[in-house]
Amino acid sequence: MVSRMTVQDKLILDKIIMADTYTKRLQGLLGRKGLEEKEGMMIVPCNSIHTYSMKFPIDVLFVDKNNIVQKVLREFKPGRMGPLVLKSHFVMEAEAGAFEGVNEGDKLEFAETCLSKG
Repeated sequence: MVSRMTVQDKLILDKIIMADTYTKRLQGLLGRKGLEEKEGMMIVPCNSIHTYSMKFPIDVLFVDKNNIVQKVLREFKPGRMGPLVLKSHFVMEAEAGAFEGVNEGDKLEFAETCLSKG
């Protein structure tokens, strides 16, 4: 199963890595050299991020429990501490530029798709 993320019927991500345990949230994207095209990470729960020890800039969406984008960080560079977004329930992270066209107030839609090997 692969999660897909869309905004207003536009495909944004087609592979989402879940960081939903303490260990996975702590690791996040640290140690990675990058992400594949249309690949991202969902960190839940989460209302603040950092990019210390990261090797590439990222786009970040802070999203509430209703899947509404509360804050967008574009091309967030390594070595920085992000803001605390109190209304955020989870965060979406992807390569810089991946969330172009996604804005505060947009509603994210998620779907599961089955991949068949053939």
